[in-house]
Amino acid sequence: SSGINAEYGGVTVGEEVALKWYELLQTGLPMCALSALFGGLPLPLAEQRFLLTSQIPWALACGRASQFFMNVYFEQHLEEGVNEVRRRLKISLAPQINQPTQED
Repeated sequence: SSGINAEYGGVTVGEEVALKWYELLQTGLPMCALSALFGGLPLPLAEQRFLLTSQIPWALACGRASQFFMNVYFEQHLEEGVNEVRRRLKISLAPQINQPTQED
């Protein structure tokens, strides 16, 4: 898989590109658009397919549904569980590439 191995707490390139789609919807910044559009090009075809069919739709749905992140004081939520914060901000769990798809 591309990017830092998740075993070490990192994210994949596909996950980072999906995040750029989320940021693009939230902020409209051109740098997010460039990263979102071209960041996934070096990925293997299977990962590009997963990005296009699962991760980008997830990011767009979350970007539309969630609270504007620039207005969130995350320091005020450090004592809360991540699932509670995620629920309150309307952020669902991102799809993982190792999850079976309907085609599997």
